[in-house]
Amino acid sequence: MCNNLYLLLLQLYDSEKGTKKELTMQQIACKYAMQALIPVIEKRIKVCNEEYMPKYYELYQKSYAFASRCSLEYFCDYMEWDKPEKVMGTRRKALQPFIYYLNKSEFDSKLNLIVASYPPSYGKSYCMSMYTAWVLGRDINNSIIRLSYSDELVLGFSRQIKETILNPRYSDVFTNFKKYGDKPFDKEKESDWKIKNANVDTNHMARTREGAITGKRAKKAFIIDDITKGEIEATDEKMYERIYTRWHTDFKSRVDNPEKAKFIVGGTMWSPNDILNKIREDKEKRCKLVPSKHFKFVEEAEDGTAVFIRVPALDENDKSTLPNVYNDEYYLNLRDDLDTYFFECVYQQNPIAPTGLEFADDLLEHYEQLPVNDEGEDLCLPYSFAVLDPARRGKDNVSMPIFKTDGKKYYMVDCIFRQKAMTDLYDDIVDKIIEHNVVTFIIENNIDTS
Repeated sequence: MCNNLYLLLLQLYDSEKGTKKELTMQQIACKYAMQALIPVIEKRIKVCNEEYMPKYYELYQKSYAFASRCSLEYFCDYMEWDKPEKVMGTRRKALQPFIYYLNKSEFDSKLNLIVASYPPSYGKSYCMSMYTAWVLGRDINNSIIRLSYSDELVLGFSRQIKETILNPRYSDVFTNFKKYGDKPFDKEKESDWKIKNANVDTNHMARTREGAITGKRAKKAFIIDDITKGEIEATDEKMYERIYTRWHTDFKSRVDNPEKAKFIVGGTMWSPNDILNKIREDKEKRCKLVPSKHFKFVEEAEDGTAVFIRVPALDENDKSTLPNVYNDEYYLNLRDDLDTYFFECVYQQNPIAPTGLEFADDLLEHYEQLPVNDEGEDLCLPYSFAVLDPARRGKDNVSMPIFKTDGKKYYMVDCIFRQKAMTDLYDDIVDKIIEHNVVTFIIENNIDTS
């Protein structure tokens, strides 16, 4: 009965490709395998006569491989079946939201942006590599661009995907690969490779964030994976600005059809200006974000076009979200030992301004007007304070912030911030001193233009 059902599901899978129903026949067949066939086989293996166990187990693997055609999670499990160390086996709960929405995006044309931030070593890159192998198995005419901060990293991802495709288990899932044997690739550069008979120039393109992608296009997905070089760049505001600008001016244009292609951005949060956070802020300006009904630490765009996953190392009860790898005590000790900024950003995926940047905008209070009393009278003192940082040589700014105080807080009320020579700004500086009744003026005495 189980074997006949398996054969029927194979026929059902091929019966109506491209249907526009809520579920395709492919999805229905794989769903039935997961919900009915595989559970029956699991029960039978436990109670059947010993002589039937090998046949049931063989059918169990075949059914699992079949379900993997439409289920990314099953695909990951099947490809790891005989591996001693399993990524999904130890990280399933933390990675399940990412796997779920990557899977959903394959069948949901609206969902075209997935942003996932995780602490280090959670397996986010593994998910993106397995997704790439899976979508190329589903359609060899897909093409993908993968970006990271270094050649070593992004070429490692490329090799990982190729190794997955070369695994004999891969052709158990995607049986059309059996005809290629152990030579499925037509073009085999580490950075750019193509599957035989694919009608695209390249199936996979691996590039660094600074690498040339002019003229390159992805048909299926544009994947950004760990684009920040860790702690060394955590406070590099110019780097963040450069990447964010490229996201809007370059990266988003590297797909054939922006409405159909998928943009997948994964990594570890290092700053409020990290692209992982900036993309979310951009989306929130245009569309309401609501908590996911399926998973903690996930927000969905109300229009169904985007998902934002932020899994912290410690949940709201100070429990590890990856207990099979790092226990509660490990992360609690890290929290005690590390700088608050570093732990909140990197491990909690909660972007706060870096320690030491006391005037980072996120750490400053903002005001619409200066404080007044009940009668509307100004509570600030009738004079101001100012400091002056003169320009040095080259492209430097003269900086002169001006403050008032109500005795409790200081309010920046005006400033000069100009890339001009000091001698050109003397009149402006004097005008500001008079205008704001500056009574205390602190000047840095540089050795050049002061």
